[in-house]
Amino acid sequence: MELMLIQDLDTAVLPYLHPSRHCESDKLFYFASNEFGHYTNNYLKVEAINNWIFDSVAYCPGSTNSSTSANDIFFTRIGVCKDFAHLGIALCRALDIPARYFTAYASNLTPPDIHACFEAYLGGEWIVFDPTKLSSQNGLVKIAHAKDASEIAVASYFGNAICTYMDIQCEMLPATEHAG
Repeated sequence: MELMLIQDLDTAVLPYLHPSRHCESDKLFYFASNEFGHYTNNYLKVEAINNWIFDSVAYCPGSTNSSTSANDIFFTRIGVCKDFAHLGIALCRALDIPARYFTAYASNLTPPDIHACFEAYLGGEWIVFDPTKLSSQNGLVKIAHAKDASEIAVASYFGNAICTYMDIQCEMLPATEHAG
């Protein structure tokens, strides 16, 4: 994929270049530049970021909370899917690659669950990356996207709430041919 110049980006994509509450890309600039800046192709940069997160951060349910940021995960190297996604977003943005948070229903997780990934804007389109590598893309049903998780909470809890049951159902429809 060819390198897109910032001035050639659609204005709707520009907000996904800036640091946000959970994705402090400005704090990760030097690391991102040193670790991934040598790739000449943005797709290869994002793929390297995705693989680095998978190899460097431990997935541990319950290890973080709603205020945990990409910078926190960079230093502790432990988190959950939203944290992996935030770190991927922050590292992409540090390299001037637009990236956004992607939340989905992952029908192919066991058990099926809500899952966070990130999208990078490459070659004029948004491409999904899952640094946890827990779900395949054909098992994701997109719920929403935003700058980070603070803008698209799947659920909001007030007080001392505990989720004891969740039932989400999804089925794949048979493929149909489009009339040309």
